[in-house]
Amino acid sequence: MELAAGNLSEGNASGPEPPAPDPRTLFGIGVENFVTLVVFGLIFALGVLGNSLVITVLARSKPGKPRSTTNLFILNLSIADLAYLLFCIPFQATVYALPTWVLGAFTCKFVHYFFTVSMLVSVFTLAAMSVDRYVAIVHSRRSSALRVSRNALLGVGVIWALSIAMASPVAYHQRLFHRGVGNQTFCWEQWSSQRHKKAYVVCTFVFGYLLPLLFICFCYAKVGPEAAPASLHPFPGPAAAPPLCPHSPEFSAGTAR
Repeated sequence: MELAAGNLSEGNASGPEPPAPDPRTLFGIGVENFVTLVVFGLIFALGVLGNSLVITVLARSKPGKPRSTTNLFILNLSIADLAYLLFCIPFQATVYALPTWVLGAFTCKFVHYFFTVSMLVSVFTLAAMSVDRYVAIVHSRRSSALRVSRNALLGVGVIWALSIAMASPVAYHQRLFHRGVGNQTFCWEQWSSQRHKKAYVVCTFVFGYLLPLLFICFCYAKVGPEAAPASLHPFPGPAAAPPLCPHSPEFSAGTAR
């Protein structure tokens, strides 16, 4: 899809102007871009290693023993993080390594779409983990019936379905633009109406960040007093025996011995 530069006026394209050439280069690219690529490489290597180890450990369960709900949520969180590292980081790094987008329209849409999906999955999973802790501690008597693998897997399915649906506008509005010297290609976001874009950004902030954060704070505010150390809430011990009266038979028998 090719659009002339004149069609990008009036602020419909959210992408910035092509950056001016940087005279400082290192290995053929700008110094700042090179440092960014190094940081991306470290994040990619450490993230893939760490999440792979977590997934390997949690995926192994003893025969006949169901996985705990906590482990299932942690496993889902690691899968979302690993998928982001594998499917987003390498492609996003090309923006800093190459002067133009060379990966085509599908990758342009998919990378930005899956970035949003993985972000929402991580946030919703953290919220689900707070609910799991709330049920386990505050409603401990009913936790054995509620905190089962089936309910956790159902929650994971809802999390992915909701995240996929909420991120769909990103895939729709992410497009390729051709402009500049040599008709260079850029992967940018374009909305037909800035009002629609602002509405989506606000909704994503509220439902994908603010409400989950308040939900997490509420759950852990309820968990805190229940999980306080036992020393702060001592259980009453057995009542101490009253002192013996000097004129009682028990006192007399004791002194006689």
